[in-house]
Order: sequence, then C-alpha cells, then structure tokens
Amino acid sequence: MVSIVITAYNVEEWIRECVESALGQTFKETEVIVVEDCSTDSTRDILSDINDRRLRTLYNDTNIGAGASRKRGIEAAHGEYILLLDGDDCLEKNFIEELYNEAVRNDADIVSGGITIVHADGLHETSSYGNCIAEGEDKILKFWGEKVVFMNNKLIRRSLHRKVPYCTRRFIEDTPVIIPMLYHANKVVYTRNCGYHYRMNDGSLTHRATPFKKALFRALCAEDIISFFEKEDMGFLKRMPFATAYSQCIRAIKECHPTPLMVEPYKEEWIEFTVKLMGRLGEK
Repeated sequence: MVSIVITAYNVEEWIRECVESALGQTFKETEVIVVEDCSTDSTRDILSDINDRRLRTLYNDTNIGAGASRKRGIEAAHGEYILLLDGDDCLEKNFIEELYNEAVRNDADIVSGGITIVHADGLHETSSYGNCIAEGEDKILKFWGEKVVFMNNKLIRRSLHRKVPYCTRRFIEDTPVIIPMLYHANKVVYTRNCGYHYRMNDGSLTHRATPFKKALFRALCAEDIISFFEKEDMGFLKRMPFATAYSQCIRAIKECHPTPLMVEPYKEEWIEFTVKLMGRLGEK
C-alpha cells in the first residue's frame, strides 16, 4: 500500500483537484490522508463533501503549520511507502503506479519522479533526472543539484520516516529531513515521470517570506544537517558544502540587521539559532 499524505490550509481553489488526483491514481492500493490545518476559507467544507472509503481527513485543533501537519499525517499512515502532497498541487494518474513499480523492481527505499512546475501565467516547465539509480554519495550529490530541491515528488519507505522524524518547523522543513533520509536509503531510483504538478503560488509562505526569515530558517536547516553528519559521517561532511552554506546564512542574517520587531514573529527559532551558534563558537 502507498499512503498519500496531503496538508491543507486555505487551499479552497485547488483542494478538490488535489484530493481527486490522489484518489484517481491507476495504482489502487492507496490510502489518502488529509491533514486540515484550521483553514479560514471553505477548504474544510470542500473536504467534507468528498466521499471515498480510502480518504481520511484529520482536523487539527489549532493551526500548527505544514511541518507538524505532515508529521501527524505520516504517523497515521499505514502504507509501506509514503508520498507527500501539498493541497494546492496535484498528481497525474499514473504517477504513483510508475514510482511504486520502480520501488518494487529495485527494492529501493526512495523513488523520485520529476516535477512539472505550473506557473501563475499557465506555463508548464518540467524538470527531471531521467531514469537512473543513485547509490553511495551520489544519493545526496544528485539531489543537491536538482533545479528544485523537493521532497514531495518521492515515494519514501515508511521505515525511513520512522528513522528520521519529520521536522515540525513552519518553513524550510523538508530539506533537513530528506538529506538524512537519502543518506540512510539503500538506493535512490529516479524516473523521468514528471507527474507531480507543483503550483508556483505567489501567496505561499515561500514567496511571502522576508530575506530575514529565509536566512534564519536556512541557517537552522544547515545546522540540522551539519549536526546529523557530525554524528554519522564526518568525512562526508568535510566533502560537502554544508558548512559554507551555514556561513552564508549567518552572513545573510547579519546583513538584515535584525531588530526586535523583525525577530518577534520567529522568537523561538531565533533563540534556537543563537543558542546553537553560541555553542559552536564556544567549541572553537
């Protein structure tokens, strides 16, 4: 079985298409789990109108963000493989079937398709690595070179989700998860199927984020990845540009000249960042 975990917050314009694309897959051994994150539009009403025995909708009591919502959906999943799907994206009919067949054929922990980027003007742009298998260090090196660093277009074995719990931050929450997963995976299979349609939504958190927010959360992401490899593989850490990326994030934060007003919305993340940074400086 494959579990498709959908996070939904204020996506009334797209949520029906999203859920129906998951339910309409040619691969029928699926369950669809929607985590509804206290939308203020009609998202919840639309979900209540969709009747299918394979669909489960979990309603959050408070708005907890995409990261914590995905974690809740993953923990409720029963499938051998899990695919994450955002509520404003959708899948082509054969996407799950092709990825699952590759997973079985190669006994792979992760199978990645490409993506079709849907721009606001209606233009579509595809991106994939074709058909190939990545093992060893290439599992991470190939992913790091993707045009869009993305987790949602991948079937990932549930055992990896148990090994690497999903990050509960509200921004840049997938990269510190997928990198350790790629490291632990036995192999990563890529297919040229670009059946994941990723909508470039100008109202999304990514597009609305300030330079300070981007720099802060990227720094936390880099810190997570560095901490992981310090425990798992120092040799690989030295060969990858994670430390350089961390330094660039710190420089970007300084260039923003943070004020109490800028920091206030991200107080917890700012404290986490400063504590970890001071800890690293104290080690030198």
